Amino acid sequence: MKVEAVALLRAFIEQLQPEISGQRAFDQLMEIVRHHRIQASPGYRRAAEHCHEAFRQAGLAAELVRHPADPQASFWGWRSFREWEARSAELWLSQPAAEAGKLADFEECPISLIQRSHPTPPAGIEAELAVVDAADRAESYEGRDVAGKLVLITGQAGMARYLAVEQRRAVGLIVDQLPEWAPVRRRPDLPDARAYTSFWDAGEWARPCFGFVLSPRQGDRLRALARQGPVKLRARIDASFRTGSLENVEAVLPGRSTEEILLVAHACHPRPSANDNASGVAALLEAARVMSGAFRRGNLPAVRRTVRFLVVPELTGTFAYLAARDERIPRTIAGLNLDMVGQRQELCGSTLQVERPPRALPGFTGDLAGAVLDELADEGGNFGGSSRFALFRHAVTSFSGGSDHAILSDPLVGVSCPMVIQFPDRFYHTSEDTPDKVDPTMLARVALLAATYAYALATAGAPEARWLARRMTSEFGRELHSAPRAAFGRLLGGAGEGGAADLAAETEFARRRAVFLEERKTADLLTLTRLAGAADRSGVQQFIQREAQEVKRQTQHHCRQLQDLTGLKVRSLRADGPGGESPPMIPRRRWRGPVSVSQHFGRLAPEERLRWLGFERDHRQLELYRNLALYWTDGTRTLGEIADLVELETGKRPMDYLVQSMELLARLNLVDL
Repeated sequence: MKVEAVALLRAFIEQLQPEISGQRAFDQLMEIVRHHRIQASPGYRRAAEHCHEAFRQAGLAAELVRHPADPQASFWGWRSFREWEARSAELWLSQPAAEAGKLADFEECPISLIQRSHPTPPAGIEAELAVVDAADRAESYEGRDVAGKLVLITGQAGMARYLAVEQRRAVGLIVDQLPEWAPVRRRPDLPDARAYTSFWDAGEWARPCFGFVLSPRQGDRLRALARQGPVKLRARIDASFRTGSLENVEAVLPGRSTEEILLVAHACHPRPSANDNASGVAALLEAARVMSGAFRRGNLPAVRRTVRFLVVPELTGTFAYLAARDERIPRTIAGLNLDMVGQRQELCGSTLQVERPPRALPGFTGDLAGAVLDELADEGGNFGGSSRFALFRHAVTSFSGGSDHAILSDPLVGVSCPMVIQFPDRFYHTSEDTPDKVDPTMLARVALLAATYAYALATAGAPEARWLARRMTSEFGRELHSAPRAAFGRLLGGAGEGGAADLAAETEFARRRAVFLEERKTADLLTLTRLAGAADRSGVQQFIQREAQEVKRQTQHHCRQLQDLTGLKVRSLRADGPGGESPPMIPRRRWRGPVSVSQHFGRLAPEERLRWLGFERDHRQLELYRNLALYWTDGTRTLGEIADLVELETGKRPMDYLVQSMELLARLNLVDL
């Protein structure tokens, strides 16, 4: 990799590809899906032990690291919880007698039990069924008595638990809803699927609760029976909670320096959960096996930086790792998260994506992962051989979060970490996420992507830093033109109904966004100096300064085009925005990493908890913006300035939501105002 780094990527791919085996990865997946892998459970532990042995067989030093599963323990601001084990569970329809029969059996389908359910008495419980639609809203219970009953609900399960069980003394919940991801999945598409549902219990609930998950077909049948007369159900659950442990698996490919590259995949979720996320772990294990073999045989150069592989219970394990290994954080220069990577695209409706880290954390990793994906997409060609193209759907996308990379890429942590994911997925979080939905060829692609990415970073020096800087600069033009289509259309269409004022506002935002992107790309470029050794750092810095000037030149050209397009004069090139719309609020974070507000609701009095649970229910689609706002929170910016940055990153500015979110976080002692 001394001339063109793209040649190095191709060289790595050509060396590793013959060794990568999609079938080996699939065989690993088949071992993992045998286990019911709820976080802090015996099933998860057995899967972790399998991964530990797989790393050892690949010739890597591996360690099974135990962390406390105990509500009294925390990993930074993330609370732990008790270990849970379910041994058996059944739900029967007992009345009307003519319709009696079994509705759910944990041993046949583990997802049919709401995970982390409490046990019933050994003889079981028989209870009348109450059907409550929109069960996450207090008004749905007006004139209804659900005490002692099993409640068949629609609506958010956590809020329904609070309203039905905590406040109105129902004995449990029945869930038949299937979250929709139009156009890939609608409720009628999977009439016999059961949706993964869990009670996350950090000790904040006063009343024990259990529940079962039915398919849409079963739920419709129960509703029809309930309209005709009384319905009774009989439930029996053998399960237990205890103080225990949750396990991470760490393995290392040692390098010469103290710097590290971190590859992570989460192994949790109910049996089978093949794509989410046995596929990510399987691809990680295969990448580790091939890299270790290539290193031992001398087929690839010795690595300068250590590559560390990490298998975790999602989010919890990454928080636990970072809290326990704080000294490693400054020397971890990059990460990669593998989550839901093996889908058969024709069945699942998925697209393979490299999801970039958030803009608040400067870094080069999204660009490098995108470059590797581009190389892998060079699979097929036209008849004459004049063009090359991918034989699968793929994209590079903006940050969305929701997995372990969201912790690592928090600026207060500082490990720039893209995610490789396939989404949407028709079978996501359902009982139909089974191994037949997994494509061994796709597992091989992702294992190769991860291994190439890791090896490139583990060996990179000054030449690679220069190449990647040049690539980032050349790709910057695409970013400049990635403004929302609607806004661009309004610019092309002229003033429109809003007149010159609207046109001026659109132009001003497009200008501010261009300058914002320039500032972020310049910050990204500067992080490349970390790849260069001490002797080369000065030269690399000078090269990057020249590339930054090219980024500035492209931005100025783009702004002149905006001016020509609209006829409006573009102001001086600064990204400052409105800023002053918010109250004079300067939030300061108390913890590193994204926060889970539901873990802390037990601190609130009942009426206040009800208010904030309702707030979370009504704004679930905006949670990304709260997380992005926290990333931009540095202890000096006002909330108005933070909202400006969120808007420049996403095109949206949900100011009222951000104000209320910060008030909630302050009430939960997660931020100071």
